[in-house]
Amino acid sequence: MRKITLTYIPWNVIANLVIVYICYGICRLAFIMENWNFFHDGLSWSSFCKWIHGGLLFDTSAICYTNALYLLLVLFPFHRKETVFYNKIVKWIFVSVNSLCIIMNLMDTVYFSFTQHRASANIFSEFENENNLRTIIGIELIRHWYFVLLAIVLIFFMVKFYRDSSLINRTKPLYKYYVSQSISFLVTVPLFICGMRGYVFTTSSRPIAVSNAHQYVNTPQETGIVLNTPFTMIRTYNKSVVDIPVFFKNKEELDSLYSPVHYPVKDAIPNKRNVVILIVESFAQEFVGSLNKTLDNGKYKGYTPFVDSLIHRSLTFRETFCNSWVSIDAMPAVLASIPRMGNSFVLTPFSLNKINGLAGELREWGYYTAFFHGAENSSMGFQAFSKAIGFTDYFGMTEYDKSPKFNGKDDFDGTWAIWDEPFLQYYCLEMSKMKEPFMTAVFTATSHHPFVIPEKYKDVFKDEGIHKLHKCIKYTDYSLRKFFASASKQPWYKNTIFVITADHASSKTTHDEYKTELGHSRIPIIIYDPSGELPTGVYDGIAQQIDIMPTILGYLGYNKPYIAFGNDLLHTKPDSTWAFCWGHIPQLIKGDYLMQFTDNKVSGVYNYKKDPLLKHNLKGKVAVEQDMEKQAKAIMQSYMERMKADSMCIGEETI
Repeated sequence: MRKITLTYIPWNVIANLVIVYICYGICRLAFIMENWNFFHDGLSWSSFCKWIHGGLLFDTSAICYTNALYLLLVLFPFHRKETVFYNKIVKWIFVSVNSLCIIMNLMDTVYFSFTQHRASANIFSEFENENNLRTIIGIELIRHWYFVLLAIVLIFFMVKFYRDSSLINRTKPLYKYYVSQSISFLVTVPLFICGMRGYVFTTSSRPIAVSNAHQYVNTPQETGIVLNTPFTMIRTYNKSVVDIPVFFKNKEELDSLYSPVHYPVKDAIPNKRNVVILIVESFAQEFVGSLNKTLDNGKYKGYTPFVDSLIHRSLTFRETFCNSWVSIDAMPAVLASIPRMGNSFVLTPFSLNKINGLAGELREWGYYTAFFHGAENSSMGFQAFSKAIGFTDYFGMTEYDKSPKFNGKDDFDGTWAIWDEPFLQYYCLEMSKMKEPFMTAVFTATSHHPFVIPEKYKDVFKDEGIHKLHKCIKYTDYSLRKFFASASKQPWYKNTIFVITADHASSKTTHDEYKTELGHSRIPIIIYDPSGELPTGVYDGIAQQIDIMPTILGYLGYNKPYIAFGNDLLHTKPDSTWAFCWGHIPQLIKGDYLMQFTDNKVSGVYNYKKDPLLKHNLKGKVAVEQDMEKQAKAIMQSYMERMKADSMCIGEETI
């Protein structure tokens, strides 16, 4: 047997993978430090050990997925590949792939503060229509320069300590090369496959998924610690629909527990008032002083003096929640009574279903309908969705720029959209041109990252050093004040019902009560009637975004049946109201209790009124648990069945 000039060094492959593990670990440490505000309450030695255990599991899966090509190139038994040139190619494939993973982890470290969960593959669909991402990314690179530096250091570390898989040696015969490399290949490939699946030493029939992270944490937010972004991207690719099992085989039982079909209110008298809905970006309940009278021992004032004054003349409810998690969830929830059910509705195949939202129902009833958003017309897919749910017209930046009374160039915030103050004035002016009755909605933008306000107001709404978002909230509150001042002078004003709510809550919270999974779902829902016909005050009961559509239709005396997943709050007893929120996990709020689910099983029951920080799990200890579990499962099953059957319109089915 002739001699071969190469000897295979398997330990170098292991050393290279150890380098990747170290980089992932450093990224995780950076993630924890940057988002410490979300995790420090749950820090203990036992929780830390669980984080390490879970982190290694998910890191192993991600590293095996992303380094599969490297492994194949290194281990495939063929001696003629063992050249200096080939080893350089393998090295830079290894460095390039793992550098991308490092960058993804560090970028998500910043993005996590806005969503409180690791980025999934849906992020590409969520922002596919945005043309300002380069500006946003550029701003964040400057603000988080230390992560740029860290990425450079970690990539240099990989390059510096990378080891080739083979070395020159003129004594080994060829057959030994093939024996050693074949054995390594046959042993390593199955281990890599097990690593991808997440169960190296077990025979689980199902690969680990993002939801498996819950078993290693105490709160849903902590899943961000044990997960890594390459894993969540890989495992959520092309998986946009949550698969919910059938809990009730009997349709009668299901409908008795929950049905989204709404019928006209008995003896209702049609009252075709105008409807104006203002969806305010990141307008969390925490920012509204009048909704937090006990916060800071009664000393908290909030950031919304105008909204506070309006609430005293409006109708709101004791507990109010969102059914959304990100901005693209808001339109389905607020305007079509469609909650986020594990994933954003508009990113699922269900978004192609035939649906009729509030605008569609009222348009069929003789209303003119229009949607307003000050960003580019394709932004966030709002224009397309507004058409899908029945809005006649859409007014965006394109239409604003054509208005002779406004200057689009000067009024653009430089990143997202037109500043709130001028755009709300434009909104008011356009409504004055409409034939009544009309139904309109506007989505504001200024209280959004990167949290800037017009230069002329920098000394009026100052940054108090708590968070930059707060000055934006104060500016938006001021913009709402000016909007209502202008609207009050219009002939249509007293014939209009106004609804003010948020697209979702904010991650920029400062009080512990709003940092829980429940607190992160709290938003204001305010219904204002200038004519005084609508009752005012804080009513007992629970309200949610998906209640807005049926409540407005009920108040107007709408005379046709329709489908909405929420409640008509004006015709529902307070003790029968509820809210269903699914950000990280499914949650049902009813009465005094919050119920949480993990993998379709009850994982927590809390008396959120007595225990706002959700410290005491009452699972198995309260009488309402069984009924709440049935109701939550009925909501989930009814939603999925109707979505899969495309039966979201009354005309499409037999009731």
